[in-house]
Amino acid sequence: MEHNVHVGIDIGTTNITTTILDLKEKAVPRCQSVPNKRVPTGESYAYAQDPHAIEQSVDSLLSRIDKPIGSISITGQVHGIVYYDAGGKAVSPLYTWLDQRAMVPVGGKTSQDALFEETGFLLPSGYGLLAHYANRRLGTVPENSVGFCGILEYIANRLTGSTCTRSDPSCLGTYGAFDPVSSEFDPAVLQEVFGTSGHRFLEASQPFAIAGHTAQGIPVTFPVGDNQAGFFGMVSQWESSALISLGTSGQISLFSQSPACPDSMELRPFLGQGYLHVGATLTAGKAYETLQKFLMSVYQAAQVSITDEEVFDLMKLAAVASTGGEPLVVDTRLTGTRRDPSVRGSIRNIGLDNFTLGNLVGSTVDGIIGELEAFRSDAADVFSSVSRIVATGSSVRKNQLFSESLNRVFDMPVGIAQVDDGAGFGSALIGAVATGDIDIDASRTVVHGMLGT
Repeated sequence: MEHNVHVGIDIGTTNITTTILDLKEKAVPRCQSVPNKRVPTGESYAYAQDPHAIEQSVDSLLSRIDKPIGSISITGQVHGIVYYDAGGKAVSPLYTWLDQRAMVPVGGKTSQDALFEETGFLLPSGYGLLAHYANRRLGTVPENSVGFCGILEYIANRLTGSTCTRSDPSCLGTYGAFDPVSSEFDPAVLQEVFGTSGHRFLEASQPFAIAGHTAQGIPVTFPVGDNQAGFFGMVSQWESSALISLGTSGQISLFSQSPACPDSMELRPFLGQGYLHVGATLTAGKAYETLQKFLMSVYQAAQVSITDEEVFDLMKLAAVASTGGEPLVVDTRLTGTRRDPSVRGSIRNIGLDNFTLGNLVGSTVDGIIGELEAFRSDAADVFSSVSRIVATGSSVRKNQLFSESLNRVFDMPVGIAQVDDGAGFGSALIGAVATGDIDIDASRTVVHGMLGT
């Protein structure tokens, strides 16, 4: 008899990906992806996607799976919202985490500033509660909507045919004004955001809980945020490992039982097992890409025909061939920090002999990693038990300069998670735990066995 597989669905901003976890196999799980496109709304401040198209893509990806499915679990982009009607169907675009409607002045004041003045909570643009507050002030809440949720909850509800009432705390925290310890939203913020509209909103589900079943009887778990799903899917030794993600931006996640989190980091709930202390930078791969664009402009000025990929290759070769000498010091905070957006990058310690391409590339990579390493002193209590780095992201998988810098800057072993979608893998693993196919301890053994991390 054919055995079941567990499916993780990662609804990203760029792609929608399914990861198929077969617990009887030892190989890295297989993934399939389709694009998730931005759609025009006629609003210059909007960054929207089509929830109906996303639902169709999910259905199409699931239809390609040729084995019995034991569970479906969803993760992916958070913060954004979609409005739904009494039948649970979307009546608005998905306003994603990149949407800027909260920064549009209404009566001379942005919604972000107005909410802060009324409640004392300064929510980042794109957070769900702030997006709804902005829509109320702009008069753009759909008349036939009865509530809103994130795209993860929306797809879970479409799969199960249920009404959106609960979600995992890892998702709820991304709406803003959510206490990860009590698992409750600030009541004053909810009152200000919703007013007398009577819209429904979400409450916290239990970890590893089943939200409902598909028409075919497949269990669907409550969705989980991509950071938590990624940590669950790529880290087997929670207490002694730091997960570092290097994409456009950078992020370091540390597991702790303690809710005492440094001001420079964010406290996030972790599946009822404790918390993640998360430090984020605004540029990582983007800083490296900025250097590449500068070099491309030099070649273009010299009328030399060269591709982007060839420039990236030259950068790696130059850094590897560099003979060292007095190092450059590159500050890669090109767009500031979450605490101080006004900070900008710099290049220091330039001498007569060290301003070379190889030194510039290598020092830029060290600057990117150094931004993340700076959280070590802020989280000294938690970091004292960390003895290894688990790294993920296209930058670290494709470019050995990043893994070498991680090893050098943090001075500890680095394991690279060789999986196309760590969050999707973690989501599938959550489904396996939720259905009782394995327990939490066994899931950590699966991570170590399949990924070696």
